[in-house]
Amino acid sequence: MSERAYSNVSLSSSEDEGNTAANDGVKRRFFTSHRQNLNRIQKDCASGKPTRHSVHDPYKKEADEFSASAYGGPEQWFDKHKHNLKVMWQQRSIRGWAEAAIPMVTWLKTYDFRSCLVSDIIAGLTVGVMIVPQSMSYAKLAGLPVEYGLYSSLVPVYAYALFGTSRQLAVGPVALISLLLNSGLTLVMENKGMTPENTENYIEIYGTLAIQTSFLVGLCYIVMGVFRLGFITILLSHAVVSGFTSAAAIIIGMTQMKYLVGYNIPSDKSLHKMLYNIFKDIGKFNWRTFLLGFSCVAFLLGLKSIVKKVPKLYYFRALGPLIVTVVTIILQATVDLEKQGIDIVGYIPKGLPRFSGGDAAAIDDIGQLSMVVISIVVVGFMESIAIAKQLAGKNNYEIDSSKELVGLGVANLCGGLFSGYPLTGSFSRSAVNNEAGAKSGISSIVTATLVGFVLLLLTPVFELLSMPTLASIVISGVVSLVDFEEAIYLWKVHKFDFGVWSFAFLGTLFLGVELGLGIAVGVSLVLVIFESAYPHTAILGRLPGTTEYRNIKNYGQAELYDGILTVRIDAPIYFANTQNIRDKVKKYSDLTSKDNKQVQFIIIEFSAVAHIDTSALHTLHEMQKTYLSQNIRLCIANPNSKVMERLLSSGVADDIGREHLFVSTHDAVSFCLGEMDNNEMSKHPSTLEETFPIILDSASPTDEEVQELVSAPTNTESDVSGNRNSEEV
Repeated sequence: MSERAYSNVSLSSSEDEGNTAANDGVKRRFFTSHRQNLNRIQKDCASGKPTRHSVHDPYKKEADEFSASAYGGPEQWFDKHKHNLKVMWQQRSIRGWAEAAIPMVTWLKTYDFRSCLVSDIIAGLTVGVMIVPQSMSYAKLAGLPVEYGLYSSLVPVYAYALFGTSRQLAVGPVALISLLLNSGLTLVMENKGMTPENTENYIEIYGTLAIQTSFLVGLCYIVMGVFRLGFITILLSHAVVSGFTSAAAIIIGMTQMKYLVGYNIPSDKSLHKMLYNIFKDIGKFNWRTFLLGFSCVAFLLGLKSIVKKVPKLYYFRALGPLIVTVVTIILQATVDLEKQGIDIVGYIPKGLPRFSGGDAAAIDDIGQLSMVVISIVVVGFMESIAIAKQLAGKNNYEIDSSKELVGLGVANLCGGLFSGYPLTGSFSRSAVNNEAGAKSGISSIVTATLVGFVLLLLTPVFELLSMPTLASIVISGVVSLVDFEEAIYLWKVHKFDFGVWSFAFLGTLFLGVELGLGIAVGVSLVLVIFESAYPHTAILGRLPGTTEYRNIKNYGQAELYDGILTVRIDAPIYFANTQNIRDKVKKYSDLTSKDNKQVQFIIIEFSAVAHIDTSALHTLHEMQKTYLSQNIRLCIANPNSKVMERLLSSGVADDIGREHLFVSTHDAVSFCLGEMDNNEMSKHPSTLEETFPIILDSASPTDEEVQELVSAPTNTESDVSGNRNSEEV
């Protein structure tokens, strides 16, 4: 690391410092290095000596941790990751590569089997009894046979335990991904002209598409992880995600109503059409089915409410789905619910899932699955990384987003290879896993082992499970996703974000999940573009008694100086916002010149400009020519090294003049004031001392006397062209 001017932490009892601190009035036995630094800063700033530092040379590279981070822009992003990859390739040992490729190796090195193994086994069993009925329910929501949910909870969960970076995240089928899969694949089948009525092997074709989707989702995650593209999925704002998720949860609940009312309801994408389909055949209502389903929903929601009030009973949250499952299986075995018109699950293939690599790779047309894959990739990773980071923070370790992408990718890839469908992290199961004491991925291994045990031995038992019970598990699981509290909060705090939330919510609710997600992504992108295309700018003034320059709208006491306009740009400058920035600087210049205070210098403060592209360089070049023709000089203050490098290589720095590039805004203002003073003095044939010798001998001239001197008519052509206000002389 290069040497830097950092003072050592030391104590001093030198008499030179005196027995009293400079400003605190307290007698001291010694002076800390912090007090010495404070005194030196105060003395340095109070000296009043004019100091101007040179702008740094961007071609001098410093190889230390202070200069390693990129300043922004795609080139810097690429260079940084290329450098990291090169260093990693040169320095990593075989063991290091193993830890990088398989995160399990990292935490196994420090794993304490004696204190953690029992906790992991208990947590794994707890999540296991929860995931079996849930995965079956979510498979039905996805439009698949229940065994697909169990298959997605076996090999993929093992894979995530090896390759995932979160030690508490419980992956598997979830409601939102299941709904996205159902909506997307149903549309794909409709585009092919296939429906359950006209296609005999509809379920088989649909299942193959689900396997292929999982395979493609896994590949996308792995590619994104390798190239560190996780930032793509954070383009959705919190308001957009909340609105979309809330509406999607209501749609999910409505799709399960057919299992509660006891008659078939034609599926649809929008809420109003679903309601119409429900009430159209209300005469077929089966009160027995409704009573069973409603009782299960009420029990599960009541149990959740109790657990919230009494956190010590967290294990009941996991046991809830298992309890209603066991009770309804017993009812079917004793009372025969099927004879009462209540549907049951029926046949479930016994044994482990088959290898489906051939089906996963035999994709006829990737384009037809692209929208489904993209929607699942974006929503799935957003949901998973949010939970993983929250749990990592609670357990004092860090999550690498890129490695997490690879872990999810391998899990989904295994889902495609072993007859599963897309999966991601589950809010409810992850919370239970953490509360049950999970310390590592071993809890996931225990969970998957329990699912395998069910597939090998207990499938005949789960064949007796009633459909209203599965529907109640889905409904109780998505109720917490409806986040009206967030909408109320946004209304109070930020009404624009509330409008965004409402737009995503209503779009998803009445136009369908696919269009709703498209609207949500579109709104987020529009917000990103708007914020970057119309960046915040401000006119700066000096705070009295300091060398700090702040927004004059926020600090009314900030001082402005005639002839100088200082503008701060609070964003990178690139093709989307160059015209807006140019227009704003012109607007500020015109407003400043309205009061007969002709602008002579425009200082653009670059401290917040992390990146600048060629469009911005062309704009700066044009601004320089335009303002120079109006006798206005352009100055730039505090550019970072990447921006400075662009200014030099493009020639803009030479066009502006390197003497007009400054380290700080105060340097720039001081220079401009000095230049204007010299210009005003050069207009007159005599100096102040010759004109007012008596005044200058006795006292400094008053402002009125100086103004009278500066305004005095002369025979020079510059005076004929017009007088200039010079209150600062």
